[in-house]
Amino acid sequence: MIRPAAGADIPELALLWHRYRTEAADTRWSGENEWRGWIMPRISAGDVRIGTVERRLSAYVAWQRVRCADIGVRNLEIRELYVHPEGRGQRLGSGLLARAIDAARQRDCEAVTLVSNVADEGVLALVEPFGFELLDQTLRLQLQRR
Repeated sequence: MIRPAAGADIPELALLWHRYRTEAADTRWSGENEWRGWIMPRISAGDVRIGTVERRLSAYVAWQRVRCADIGVRNLEIRELYVHPEGRGQRLGSGLLARAIDAARQRDCEAVTLVSNVADEGVLALVEPFGFELLDQTLRLQLQRR
């Protein structure tokens, strides 16, 4: 099941985040307090979705809408997308990615980018069917205007 994250999910979400940091060697955050300071406003804004398997939090995606100053494009930037090994193979990653793309379309974004762990083969396999392209260490999906 995929649903919006809530404040009550933070303890389990933090455990997943620690696992993600270790597995992806993610060094963007100096510590959990900095991450919580970023993730809490994302949860409040509805920019975090979680995936559960048998009521256990097994995956999450967190994004934010940004304007790419260098090219002037409204962009939905996926900052974190992680599926615990026990939840892999159950389409949680593709479901979460689809929710982020839907959010980008609803917010009139012109592109979706994924900025972390772009060299991982699993990440590349996940995003390829959606049409993402690797450009300068960023996976980018150009959205069609409606």
